Amino acid sequence: MTRPAPRTALALAPSPRIAASSTALALALSPRIAASSTALALALTLAACASEPATESASASVDPAAEAAALALASDHPDPRAEQARARVDALLAEPGPRTLLAALAQSHTSARALLGPHRLHYKASFSLLPEAPTRPVVDQPIQQEQVVGDELTLILGSALRDPLRMHLSQKTDKGEGREVIILDEQVYTRLAHRGWHARALDSELHQIWLDEAQHCVHDLVELAAPALALDIQDAGDTLELTLRRADALDPTLVAAGHGREWRQRSEIGEIHGSISLDRATGLWRKAELSVAYVVRDALDRPQQGKAELSATVEPAAAADLVIEAPALATPLPERTRPELERQHLLHGLVGA
Repeated sequence: MTRPAPRTALALAPSPRIAASSTALALALSPRIAASSTALALALTLAACASEPATESASASVDPAAEAAALALASDHPDPRAEQARARVDALLAEPGPRTLLAALAQSHTSARALLGPHRLHYKASFSLLPEAPTRPVVDQPIQQEQVVGDELTLILGSALRDPLRMHLSQKTDKGEGREVIILDEQVYTRLAHRGWHARALDSELHQIWLDEAQHCVHDLVELAAPALALDIQDAGDTLELTLRRADALDPTLVAAGHGREWRQRSEIGEIHGSISLDRATGLWRKAELSVAYVVRDALDRPQQGKAELSATVEPAAAADLVIEAPALATPLPERTRPELERQHLLHGLVGA
């Protein structure tokens, strides 16, 4: 899919999320799913953002009666996210097709958290890229190599949008790579596969990218299939049951463009099979089983048979039932102490001690 794993963590465009042996496949398939351990470690270590200073009004006393009235007034107005979600569902029902389906699936994880509340998200994905006619390696020419990658992600989101963040995201590949992130309010715990936990203060919004990528796993595979996608919708009351299949005609305008997706301009979509369950009230996907076959050509115009499969579920849950605890052993994230002159030179004094 496209956008460390982590838009799969499951985007179907080149991605920095897998390791050396699977880099080519990751680049062919998704910047969201596979992530190199080095990139993840660098992101976990360096991502930071400055907090804004408190304003004078923030510290001013608040009239309890006025605050209660303001909260009551806010509760009288429906969440605009819900209205927008229903509008996308109505558009999908009125005109079933790849464009309206992609619009419904494009909701961010922030919207999902607001509309769904605490929940569990889980997916398993597999990607393969096999040469149609393997050839012997030739000096100074790209080699043809079979590549198969499995990716599994579990997200436990234990708080509503207005509550302090509680989450546990775990992702791993069948190549022995993986990562885990636990956030409890303002404290972050991270670790890579086969390593210990590190603890640090929450100083960036990097985790929001990973949450969006997990939420968009279904969107990204549908986006890959979109140029040759047709769908049927069955209205089941509270849910919409979608069946996906290959269309009789192709629509080249639906080929995803942009950096890292150039290979899609020369790819051919094959068989498409799958189903998606959408919640009618929120437009959020609840369950998906998808399979997309395609042919992509390498730098020497040699065809490679590709296939992407996804099995994903989202289940709402009571916050009390979602146990998220800090690791028993976690060491502070290593930092390098720099002399004052060096800090002033690097990043104009913005590098922390």
